[in-house]
Amino acid sequence: MKSIDLGHYQSLFCKKLADDGKSFNTIKNYRTDLNIFMQFLAIKGQKSVITAITHEQLKEYNKYLSQKYSSPNSIRRRIQALRMFFDYLVAQNIYPDNPVKKMLVSPKVVDLPNPPEFHVIKAVFESLNPELSHKHFDKLLNLRNRVLIQLIYGGGLKVSHIENLRAEHIQLYKKEYRILVAPEKRDPFTISMPKEFNSLHLEYSEALLKQKQKDDIDFSHYLFNGNPYRILSGGLSARGIEVIFKEYSRLFDIQLTAKNIRQACIFKWLGQDRPEARIKEWMGVQPQYSLKPYRDLLELQPNKYCYLEL
Repeated sequence: MKSIDLGHYQSLFCKKLADDGKSFNTIKNYRTDLNIFMQFLAIKGQKSVITAITHEQLKEYNKYLSQKYSSPNSIRRRIQALRMFFDYLVAQNIYPDNPVKKMLVSPKVVDLPNPPEFHVIKAVFESLNPELSHKHFDKLLNLRNRVLIQLIYGGGLKVSHIENLRAEHIQLYKKEYRILVAPEKRDPFTISMPKEFNSLHLEYSEALLKQKQKDDIDFSHYLFNGNPYRILSGGLSARGIEVIFKEYSRLFDIQLTAKNIRQACIFKWLGQDRPEARIKEWMGVQPQYSLKPYRDLLELQPNKYCYLEL
């Protein structure tokens, strides 16, 4: 078999992902996961230019991942990325078959929901009262962060939905706002926002327009990235959202993430007796996905998992 430069073909693989319309974050994750395999080869004194990957090497890689990561899901993800990469090499007639398919992988572990309690979310939300801000830009930052919490807790949006959310995706329909979500692999759908979002959206949009004019900047994104003084760019990245919630976690001495706030939203929908099919559509999961972990916790501790609108 001829020599294969894995680094070269990794770049081509990522380019194909981009050509297929995969998101920036998806491609970044594949690249990061594949680089871990490259690091493994380097640690073992092996080159990234190979003629074959042996079963023994893959066993060693599995052992390496088990020592590096405590989460079975983290290990699964790295192996899955390598399997997809070799699928690509096989499809391009670069490699005869996919050796990664023979690797034994632990079954996916489903973590139990662990959302912050309602009073915590409410306290963070109320701490962002724009009326307490004396400067216009401080007020705008508070409004943006309130909107961010409402998008996740009020509408159950994923970070991947929020990153590229445009102002035109938010439309008024019969006195309530609906948000158009267009996932990569699914048909577009809309999510209804609670009525409490109405006035917040209008106040934020007005303040944002004023600041965009002041900073002489224009963009179609709904949210923005900024420093303490001005808007830097349109859009709010996954990393930017993570930083915001890390700061609130520090201030309130509790773990607050987009993921666990979204879990609180799912409990809220269940408490509102929303149809399961609708909840699953909004969650972006398959019809066979089970909401049993949520229902079990709700039944065991109804007061703890009781969530209201903000």
